[in-house]
Amino acid sequence: MADVPDGHAPFAVMNRTGNQVVRLLLRSPLHRVVSGQLALITVTGRRTGRTHTFPIGYNREGDRVTIPVMWPERKLWWRNLRGGAPVRLRLRGENRTGHAVVSGDENSGVVKVEVQLDPTA
Repeated sequence: MADVPDGHAPFAVMNRTGNQVVRLLLRSPLHRVVSGQLALITVTGRRTGRTHTFPIGYNREGDRVTIPVMWPERKLWWRNLRGGAPVRLRLRGENRTGHAVVSGDENSGVVKVEVQLDPTA
């Protein structure tokens, strides 16, 4: 595994730069290159009410999407989903909504988000 910078700041800077490139790609007509493995999730901050969109890796089985949270102790977005919350996903070029629930805990280093997709119209 590649070395991970110490502390949250270097990690955040690295993520911010890479995330912008991946976000642009997933919203473009070229999304097919990566959208089988990557998607965008939009979550709403519990305290601020602001929306935040992040690229995530995912596995999909039917109307259930599983998102493993890598390095959960260094990431904050998934904490807004504790207790369940609505989310928006951009999956394979398609916008979807659903309900997300977090399982696991950051102390064990194993956290995943399960999203039950809403039916399509």
